[in-house]
Amino acid sequence: MAETQQQRSVFALNQLIAAGKDSELACTSGASNVHDAQLRDILASTAESCRGSVRELQSMVSAMGGDPAERGSMQGTLFRSWMALRHMLQPNNDDAILGMCEHEEEAARREYQSVMMKPLPPEASAMLQRQYDELMRHHGRIHAMRGMQVH
Repeated sequence: MAETQQQRSVFALNQLIAAGKDSELACTSGASNVHDAQLRDILASTAESCRGSVRELQSMVSAMGGDPAERGSMQGTLFRSWMALRHMLQPNNDDAILGMCEHEEEAARREYQSVMMKPLPPEASAMLQRQYDELMRHHGRIHAMRGMQVH
């Protein structure tokens, strides 16, 4: 029974790794494509936070005897490809780039909420709550920048 619960925990944490990688890649791409320096800093900071969370999750999965995920989701890859095409068609649209990043952050938020409702080891639950709070802080900053006329 405990092994099954541990496998479920590893699977759930690997889902968060994929969501974190999706957010990291979206924000890294966004930071390299926006024109506004403040937006670039916000997206770069968000990407770095996602990278740190992913590393922490990967360490936890390894400590639980699992194989940590190394990449984002297929859905995230397809979404970023679509957004890259959209950016090619509208290269000066910082708001569209923020929308892409906000979309990935929203997907990560939903994934965290889902995983946090599952039975997890106490150390995993505490880590996830801390990471979720950080994700919400970054998500709020990105959301606040949406719709602003910054070019």
